[in-house]
Amino acid sequence: AGIFACDGYDIFANEEVTLGYHDQDDILVKSVKIPTISVGVSQDGTAGNAKLFMAVWDKVIAGNRFRNYDFTIKADPDAVLIAWRIRDHMSPHVDGNAYVVNCNKVPGSPNFPMMFGAVEVFSRPAMDAYAAGSWKCGQQLPWGSWGEDYYMTHCMDFLGVGRIADFGVLGDNVCTGANCKDQGVASFHPFKSIASWKQCWDQATR
Repeated sequence: AGIFACDGYDIFANEEVTLGYHDQDDILVKSVKIPTISVGVSQDGTAGNAKLFMAVWDKVIAGNRFRNYDFTIKADPDAVLIAWRIRDHMSPHVDGNAYVVNCNKVPGSPNFPMMFGAVEVFSRPAMDAYAAGSWKCGQQLPWGSWGEDYYMTHCMDFLGVGRIADFGVLGDNVCTGANCKDQGVASFHPFKSIASWKQCWDQATR
């Protein structure tokens, strides 16, 4: 279920965690450890976690596994991800230099559409651009009070990566709503308890 139906996956945490064996490929799933970084409050009242996720993306780049896949997806633990629907949404964009803007909560606002951080999708060329140019974003963008998704949106734009406007990639109650029964939507957020996550998964996949 979720990210474990993707062709590859990693778990990131600030401590070493063992989740158990994947039931299909018998791989022991362990977390990739990242530094403990304090998180403040962003300019829009959400988590000011740009620095934390810059460290996560540094680990992704250092691991170099992203080069094995057409797309890299960052998913929050409380996001219900339907991997095969993501593939359907992204199949027309293989090899394009682009990332997905998945929320248009305030049409006409200069900040929308943007990429909401529950589920972020980047093509391999977009990841190549970030690997080569993330230092520029770190040095030249005023990211100190930004949330991670706001940072990545602006970094991708800064590096000249194109946009894919696909508002069916994510149904988010923080954006315009999450209807787990909508067969055209590829992920849903937020479902923070095990029971609510499973209920959404069952509704989405039945």
